[in-house]
Amino acid sequence: MRSFDDDAGSHWQAALLEASFGNVLVIFSRIGGDGALHAPLHSANLHEAEQLLADADEAQLRTWLAGAKAWP
Repeated sequence: MRSFDDDAGSHWQAALLEASFGNVLVIFSRIGGDGALHAPLHSANLHEAEQLLADADEAQLRTWLAGAKAWP
């Protein structure tokens, strides 16, 4: 799990979810906010996705957040 701030100063957490068919999603939740967002991480497996999340700087996390959609 990673914590970061968006461009507006809101504080977010990003965590991984292993989905069906080997897909991995990054789930975003805003601290103090309702709901969640999700975005696919196009990696071959969960281990690679964990490394991507660990290596991502805040700019990359904000880019993923910008492309995220509401969690159903």
